[in-house]
Amino acid sequence: MSYFPTVQAHEFNADNLGDASLTLPAAGLVLGSGQAGALVVRLFRSDPVRLCVISAGQLAQLIAYRALAVGAHVTVVTDAVAAWGRLVSAVPRGPSWLTVLPTGARVTATGTLARPSLVVDATRDHNALPRWEQGDWQTFVCVQSGLQPSDEARMRSYDLLITQQLDAAAADVARRGFGLAKDRAGWLTQMPPGVVAVAAAGQLAFGQLGLSTMEQRLFGS
Repeated sequence: MSYFPTVQAHEFNADNLGDASLTLPAAGLVLGSGQAGALVVRLFRSDPVRLCVISAGQLAQLIAYRALAVGAHVTVVTDAVAAWGRLVSAVPRGPSWLTVLPTGARVTATGTLARPSLVVDATRDHNALPRWEQGDWQTFVCVQSGLQPSDEARMRSYDLLITQQLDAAAADVARRGFGLAKDRAGWLTQMPPGVVAVAAAGQLAFGQLGLSTMEQRLFGS
């Protein structure tokens, strides 16, 4: 199952990494952009999707906000409910759009073609929605602040990785977990602020995050 089209390899120079991206199909969730076009990910599919977001900041909240914008229902299970307060205040009231639950709560949301489901797990145990409970048109997002060597096996269970800059040890975990070329994975340690990387099995793409006025208000600080 591919989340990227078949494309030729791209060469990068450190000076223009911030503008680097792959040209992906104009269908899905836009994560960033570069000189080659938009960085778009097929976040929702008829089959369940599982991905990991690595960021010490608010990247997961930005992804949730953009998922809401394309018509998804978002469920968040988190150890820190108050940390999602800005996002809660920015979307229409009511459980039909966004539900934020404390750790230990059961996820009952389901997805459809017309209304896919995004489940964000910002807990320590990353088990808010086990794979066997996940349905069609439902995407599970595990949120972590970093990667440890012990995470390598779990990385292999994910379809996608979305991350900002990693240190060398974390980048090597990502490389092994997603089967990335060593020279390509090296760019994960050199991404400037505002650049995001997306990895699928054997593939890696970069894009510059561009925030709208509302997104800057919500996530710019």
